[in-house]
Amino acid sequence: MDGTNVTQTLVTGASNPAGMAADTSAIYWADNGSHTIGRADHDGQDVDQDFITGASGPRGVAVRKHRVYWTNGGTGTVGRARLDGRDVDQDFITGAASPFGIAAGAAGVYWSNAGTGTIGRADLNGKDVEQAFITGAAGPRGVAVDKHHVYWTNSSTNTIGRADLDGRNVDQNFIVGASGPANVAVDAQHVYWANAVSGTIGRADLDGQDVDQAFITGAAGPRGVAVVPGKGHGRKDPHGR
Repeated sequence: MDGTNVTQTLVTGASNPAGMAADTSAIYWADNGSHTIGRADHDGQDVDQDFITGASGPRGVAVRKHRVYWTNGGTGTVGRARLDGRDVDQDFITGAASPFGIAAGAAGVYWSNAGTGTIGRADLNGKDVEQAFITGAAGPRGVAVDKHHVYWTNSSTNTIGRADLDGRNVDQNFIVGASGPANVAVDAQHVYWANAVSGTIGRADLDGQDVDQAFITGAAGPRGVAVVPGKGHGRKDPHGR
């Protein structure tokens, strides 16, 4: 993935998209304006803006195997459903403080608590909830996870934070120089983030080196970024946001 062949309008018609995720079959976005989770194929076809309804100010979405997860900023909860949109549970995890981003991996579910400057965590079944799993974040928004680390955006300090999956070795300044970082994604080689202020997608190596704050340019207030697993193609928020 070299950042070329950019399409800023892959999917249109979203109301106020605020976060994004992808799996091997589709892309998903949280629509804060319509209180829904949208879905489309990788090529932008078969769009369903109301794939999941009844959310409350959703601002982040994640996919893990057979489940989709999202944050409900209005109710301080994490929702969950099956990948076919059934078995919706808007209160899968409760007690969050203005949750924004969310990520799901083999080690659990992670979300940002913007209200308390923390990263929360729970098991994939919603048990063993820790709302202050990682502390000291500054306006945390997006969250991403890989096999070794959890990453988050510090919107107040324009940095990307990182820690081990067990919450140790916290580095709030893992990557610096971002511009209103609103979300973050990771693949096997790189970390990516959405610079909402500068309208760019940033990228760096997994060790935080070779930082490019303008890896992709021309976005309009991007607030989400995702990488399609195993395909090497990045996807920004639908409608270029």
